[in-house]
Order: sequence, then structure tokens, then C-alpha cells
Amino acid sequence: MVRSVQHDRVTPIVTLVAVCVMSAVLTPVIHAEEQTKIGAYLWLDVEGQPLPFQSHDGIRNALHTAQVVSRKEIDRGVAGAEKLVLKVGTTRFHAVFRSIDRKEKAEPAGGTTRRPKHYRDAAIFESAAYELSRLLDINRVPPVVERSIDGRNGTVQIWMEDTLLEVERIKRRLRPPDGTRWIQQKLIMATFDALIANTDRNQGNSLIDRNWTVWFIDHTRAFKDSSKIHNLAKLEKCERHLWETLRGIDEEIIRRRLEPFLEHREISALLRRRLKLIKHFEALISKHGEDDVLFDLRPPGVGKVDWDAQPGGANTEKNPAVPAD
Repeated sequence: MVRSVQHDRVTPIVTLVAVCVMSAVLTPVIHAEEQTKIGAYLWLDVEGQPLPFQSHDGIRNALHTAQVVSRKEIDRGVAGAEKLVLKVGTTRFHAVFRSIDRKEKAEPAGGTTRRPKHYRDAAIFESAAYELSRLLDINRVPPVVERSIDGRNGTVQIWMEDTLLEVERIKRRLRPPDGTRWIQQKLIMATFDALIANTDRNQGNSLIDRNWTVWFIDHTRAFKDSSKIHNLAKLEKCERHLWETLRGIDEEIIRRRLEPFLEHREISALLRRRLKLIKHFEALISKHGEDDVLFDLRPPGVGKVDWDAQPGGANTEKNPAVPAD
């Protein structure tokens, strides 16, 4: 401690300087955490209070290390999915554990000699979708980690509290306050699904938070071993930043980031679909111009989801990040 020679006590000026220095050191750390938050969504604990960790790294570290307090099988969606209560210190929060890993072989119809197609229904695909969402700077897949629980390998994904399934939104006839942004988000989701060969995007596997932001869930049936893109002709527009990232990213980076989760042929098929998407949008831009094909996603801020006024209010028990049948 720095003291005054004359009075043998802390000099007020020195103390003030020390406080300012400490503040200057601590402030960037706080700002760094704020900047790594995932969108505008506030991640909540079991009591509906903000979690002490809000960044990708903070949430994933908690998912890796948290104590499993309780487990309950989810009676809808993929067999084996469980809702967990996890505990870190005194903080309790919900998560979803998936352990499905099923391979199927579809024989070609009509007695042809074509090679049979292979399909996987795997929990690890959720990790691949999350990693690719981050790589493309979409950030609409909830954080997930690979983890073994009681000897069963699988994935643990944070539960999104205070959200609404798309099927519930339709049932309650809730209309987005910003229709343009709503359509833009659906177009981003459609491009992402085309890239990962996800043909199982139904009204039960997308979530809406109170900022009317759409989140992508349930990707265990994606990443097919095929270069085919369903309904490619319907993809008439693309978000500008997604387009630039998709076109500019190096294939080797994609391979390296997805190798822990996907088989070689699944990655190769994804890269072929990427090239198809690039050629598709390039042709549209050449024909119609960038202004007609590319758009900038509007930020949130117009209206909030008012489902509390609806019969029954919000029900997080019906909004797990698990697929609908």
C-alpha cells in the first residue's frame, strides 16, 4: 500500500488514482462479456432469474461441468430425450439431454441397382448445427455440448425458458409486430436448413422469444449424405451478411470445425450443397441485382410477445428444445 511519508496514512489522491486504474482494468472485462452475449435473449434459471453466465463460453462451460440434480423423460419428440435440472454453485437451470444415435438404410424402390441411401438420426448433429450457426454468425441455435451421463454419450443443450413454439403461436393467433423482420428470419432459417439438409423443420421445432426472435432447434435428422437441396427454387432471397460469410468462408475451416461431429461423407455433402447455394444466389443476383436478392436483417425492438394475456399464459413445460413428431 502507498502511504504518505508525512502522515503515514493513505493519500487520498493516490487512492483515487488506484481506483481509476482498477476501473480501467476491470471495465474491458465486463464489456467483453457483454459483447459475447447471444443475441438479445436473456438466459434464465429455473426460477426465471437471469443466469450469471450469458456468453457462449460461459453457458457451455456450465453445461460441461454442472451437477445433474434431476432427470425427467420428455414425453414428446425423439425417444431418449430428457429434461435435466443442472446445478452450478447455487444456480439451477434446465437443459435437454439427447442420446439418440441411429443409422438407417433406405433401399431404392422399384428394384433398381442404385446404391441404398444412408440416414442418421443422431444427437451429435445438434452440436454440428450449433457449430455451423456460430461459424456463419447466425447464432440462432442454443448452446450445446457433448457429454456423457450415467455412461450414455449424448449432447446437453441449454433449455430456452420463456419462449413459445411456433405451433403454439399459430394456435393462439399471435401475429409478429414486424412482419418484414419475421419473414427475413424465416428466410435465414430456410437457407440454413438447405445447407444442412434439414427437411424436418416443422412448427414444433422452432422457438420464439419475447423479442420475436426465431431460434432453431431439433437438428438430429439433418446433415444427410446427399447434395440434393429440397425446394431450392423457393430460395429467392438471402440475408446479406449470411451470403457474404457463406461465400467467403474457407472449406478447410468448415471441415476442421465440423470433423468432431460429422462423418467425412456428411461434410463432403454439406460442402457440395454450399456450392449449389452459392451458384443459385449468384444466378439470382446476376439476373435481378443485389438489391432485389440480398437484404439486411432488421434489428429487434418493435413489440414484444404478449402471451401472458392468452389463456394459460406462457408454459415453458411445453417449450423444450426437442423435436416434435
